[in-house]
Amino acid sequence: MSQYPPPPPGNYGEYPAPPPGGYPPPGGQQPQYWQESPKGKGLAITALVLGIIAVLTFWTIILTVVGVFFGLLAAIFGLIAMMKARKGASGGFGMAVAGLILGVLSLIGGIVVGILVWVVFKDNGGTDLVDCLNKAGSDTTAQQRCQDEFQQRIEDKFSVTLTPAPTR
Repeated sequence: MSQYPPPPPGNYGEYPAPPPGGYPPPGGQQPQYWQESPKGKGLAITALVLGIIAVLTFWTIILTVVGVFFGLLAAIFGLIAMMKARKGASGGFGMAVAGLILGVLSLIGGIVVGILVWVVFKDNGGTDLVDCLNKAGSDTTAQQRCQDEFQQRIEDKFSVTLTPAPTR
C-alpha cells in the first residue's frame, strides 16, 4: 500500500497528472510541475547596467563622452531586448524598458551638459587660449604665456585666484 494519498481529481493544464501512489513516472523522467524553463535576460540586464552607468557619468565634465556612449548602447540594447521580450524569445521586459529610459535620459543630459560646457568655455576665452596655443607650437615659453593670459582673464572676470599663494 502507498503511504501517500492519491492526487486530487481535476485538470492539471498542460502538465500530466502526478503518478498515483508516489511512484516515479514511467521512463525515468521527472515531471516539472512548478515552472517553465527561464528565458534569457542577458540583453535586458546589459541595457539596465549600461543605463545606470550612463546616468552616473553623463553629468561629469570629464566623463560626458563616456555617459553619452553608454547611454547610446543602453538605448540600443534596451530596444532590442524589448522587441525580443515582446516576441517571447527572451525575458526581462521591465529591465529592458528601464535600460532604454536611462539610456535616452543620459543621451539627452550628456548633450545638454556638453553644450553648457562649450558655451562657458567659449564665453570665458577658451577659444582664444586654443588659438594662442596653436600659434605657440612647441615653444614652451609661448605656451606658458598663453596659459598665464587665460588664467589672468579668469581671475579678473570672476574675482578669484586660481593658484593661491602659500601662507606662512
